[in-house]
Amino acid sequence: MQLYFLPVHWYLANVRKKGRNPGPYLGKAFSVPREGLPDVRVRLYRPTDHAGVTLPVLFNVHGGAWVHGDAEGLDLQSQYLANHLNCFVVNVDYRRLDERPFPYPQTETADTVGYFLAHAAEYGIDPEKAALAGYSAGGHIVAGAAMMLRDRGVKLTAQVLGYPFLNFVGFDFAAYGNITGRKGRLFNRLTKKMFFRKMPMDCALLSPAHAAPEELKGLVPAVVIGCGKGDPLLPQAEEYAEKLKLAGVPVAYREYTEAVHGFLERNFEDDPAVFAAQDEQDRLMREAVDFLRDSRLFGEAELP
Repeated sequence: MQLYFLPVHWYLANVRKKGRNPGPYLGKAFSVPREGLPDVRVRLYRPTDHAGVTLPVLFNVHGGAWVHGDAEGLDLQSQYLANHLNCFVVNVDYRRLDERPFPYPQTETADTVGYFLAHAAEYGIDPEKAALAGYSAGGHIVAGAAMMLRDRGVKLTAQVLGYPFLNFVGFDFAAYGNITGRKGRLFNRLTKKMFFRKMPMDCALLSPAHAAPEELKGLVPAVVIGCGKGDPLLPQAEEYAEKLKLAGVPVAYREYTEAVHGFLERNFEDDPAVFAAQDEQDRLMREAVDFLRDSRLFGEAELP
């Protein structure tokens, strides 16, 4: 790690779990082995009333601006999805960008999918019923992982992009974080050096909404969820949904105008920083999960 990243790394390591309960966790910790590369940390969930039948599998990817959050923050949420979608959930704890630059988290996610589909019988999952889901920065990682898996010839049934970030071209990191002046310019330079040491920010893998429709052909059907309340990422969700349609990719799009950014992840007791009996956001979250269930994520029918 280069020296100018050390203060950033120290800061993130000390604040990224602030406010979270230390466990015990519902998901079983597991490390996905990879040849010649570090294992990928995940947590595994089954429905609480699981009867031993073969299940569909959902790969769940947290948000957090690529440098915050972890799989433990989706612990109760992952169990909720397992119960309400009746599926096996793999909650991916990808390495953040202060540890490894793009496209490392996309690669970890794609490799995790490949591992579990190759070991489907061992885990009691149906390799023909597999979906990816991610939120905010996690939605960005899912979009890129879906491209990688398409290029590897791995078949999925759906990708779920919840209020996703999808386009770095022209994006002002400092303005998004309300950092101005000289500090803002420095923040932009350091962020770009940390994020994009391996790939250009305008490539399709890192800026899917900037891609030409022909670069998106053959992708797995998408469920795109936008939220209102002034979310600056809403235009990216809308733009990407339209580009996928132009590429011939089936898309189910829904906007929750009263939802706040993070509403699919953060209405649970293991996030005390925001959990305060938010009845309206909780209702919207449950409505959106019903929408996911009705969208046939696991291939029983065409997406609407």
